[in-house]
Order: sequence, then structure tokens, then C-alpha cells
Amino acid sequence: MTPERKQRILISPLNWGLGHAGRMIPVAKHLQYLGHEVIFGIDRSLFPFIKNEMPGTEITEIPGIRMRYSHLLPQYIMILLQTPVLFFCSLREHYLLRKIIKVKKPDIITSDNRFGLFSRKVFSVYVTHQILIPFPKPFRIFEYTGVLLHRLIINRYDMCLIPDREGDKNLAGRLSHGGRQHHSYVYTGWLSRFATSGPVKTEPGQYICLLLSGPEPQRTMLLRKVMKAASASGDKLVVLSGTEIEDENDDTSVSFLINSPSSVMRNVILKARTIICRSGYTSLMELISLSRGAIIVPTPGQTEQEYLGYYNNGKWGFTLVIQDEIENYRLMETPSDSGTVTAEHEAFRELPYALTKILQEKEKRGNH
Repeated sequence: MTPERKQRILISPLNWGLGHAGRMIPVAKHLQYLGHEVIFGIDRSLFPFIKNEMPGTEITEIPGIRMRYSHLLPQYIMILLQTPVLFFCSLREHYLLRKIIKVKKPDIITSDNRFGLFSRKVFSVYVTHQILIPFPKPFRIFEYTGVLLHRLIINRYDMCLIPDREGDKNLAGRLSHGGRQHHSYVYTGWLSRFATSGPVKTEPGQYICLLLSGPEPQRTMLLRKVMKAASASGDKLVVLSGTEIEDENDDTSVSFLINSPSSVMRNVILKARTIICRSGYTSLMELISLSRGAIIVPTPGQTEQEYLGYYNNGKWGFTLVIQDEIENYRLMETPSDSGTVTAEHEAFRELPYALTKILQEKEKRGNH
């Protein structure tokens, strides 16, 4: 049974795109439904998104990490080179959290992949679908070392929420099930701001929908390739993006929808003949919640997306296409529907049980 005492819960997702923030929306909404108070501690770049999705919810700024990426070097190399920046930013957000605790007085802190947002004084929850962080093949031998290092971070928190299904019918494979399981791990099922109580009826139209996300320069590179492919085949293209697009043009066959509300995105996705997106984890969960598959294009050099792309290729209606091949791919020949998805909506109904475990554990331990 969920504790009756009202909790004040600080939720802070990572600011690398909208995926981490997006999957925290159903968590925040369910906590509010239970009568608890939610505060979002986020980077300023996420303010418009949270205000759109959860109007009236309190927001406080916790600056995120500004990563730089290259046209030439793989993404994992760039992240490795910026490890000192990650370390510094984690220390900075941990120091800032102390001040926020004094002012906001949260009962629970929920950090989605932000390493420094834990406290000895406040019950702290870490959220990740990557217990195991995938390494590129030349460095696969060091993966277990990565598991141990990540576990050191996770162990600073009281509990760990994993947004996936436990067992074989999972979405993240060895990412969410690799390494030794711990009693503090709680699987939430799949999370989606579009999730409903059951399968969604789709009425596909005759346009292609591109869910544009991810870091530059790869984000713009994918946009240009898809626009070229759609133009060559004479197909209408609708681009959904959470941030502004520099490459907008006067082509009447291309429509751009920027930072649209979930209700608008939902309708566009449901009516699309074909959907193209990155193989980001939140994107996969959200599409499954709408009973839609997609052409999934991993960000080159991003090992997590590459793994998720290959792992889910041929499942849930997903078809893997490498970015360099998308220009020559016959987009409209791959409908983005999937009858196999409709039987899996119970995976989106596991969240209440997971949050109940968290709240009960918090009450057992009391104040730190």
C-alpha cells in the first residue's frame, strides 16, 4: 500500500536530448496522481519541454552537462576525452544539490543518469536502463570494469529504478540485465508519456514522419539524408523536433513541428505511413506504447544506440537502417505498424508497483 504521507519529490533528468526528461513524465504524473508534490530540477534547455508536458509543476534550475561532438571522431571517443568535464559537472551538481535541499526540502531525490545528485540526508533514487554500458568492440574486454565503476555510482543511491521489463521480454537486453543484480534494483516496466491502458488503433496516412533527436552534428546529417530520400521518392515529410532546426527550407513537401505538445506528436505519429527515428531508448518505448514500429537509425559511434538498434531489429516492428544507407532506402516500402506490439501493453502498467516499492522503502528507512 502506498504511504499516505505526502512526499516532496525532486526529479532531475540528464539533459542529453529529451529522452531522459521524456521518460520521467509518466513517473512525475503518477506521483502527482498519488498526491505527492513534484519538483523538476533541470537544465535550462529542458524548461520549454517540461512546461509543455507538465504545466504548473515547479521547476528549479540545475545546470547540466554541455558535451561537444565531432564530425570526424566517434561519439564514444569524444565522451572519453571529456571525462574530466563529466567529473567536474558531477561535483558541481552535487554541491548545488546541497543548497537546493536546504531551500526546497525534498523528501526524495530522483536522478535520471545524473551522477552527482545523491545525498546522505535525503532518500536518493537513481534511474538508468544501462546497468551495463556497452563498449565498442576494440574495448569490449573492459566492459566489466565499466560495470564496476557504474555500480560505484549506483551504490551512492538508496535504490535504482530500471525502466525495462525484468526477464526475457525486455527492450534493452544486456544493458538492463548485464552484471550481477542487486536487491536495490527495481524494474519499472516500460515508460512513455503516450502510454494508454491498452493497444492504440492506428490509421496510417501517406507521409513519412521523422522524429529528429540527438546531438549535433549527426542530428543535422540525418535530417539532410532523410529530406533527400523523401524528395527523391516524392514523399511528403513531417519532422518532429524538440529543438529549433537550422535547416528549415521552403520545400512545401516538408513540414516542421518544433517542441509540439504530446497530443500533437501522438496524432502525427499515429497517422504516419512510415516513421524514422534514432534508436534511442525512450523513442523505442514511446513508439511501442502507440503500437508503432519504425525505421531505426543509430547515431554513428554511439555504442548504446548501435546495440539497441541491432538488438531490436526485427522486433516490435523495428527495422534497422544504417545512417549512410538511408538516402538510398525506399522509405515508403517499410510501413511502421506492428501487430506484435499490441500484446505488450502490460509492460506499461508496471510503474505503479515500482513506485510503491520506492515509497514503502523510503518510509521504512525514515529520514537519513
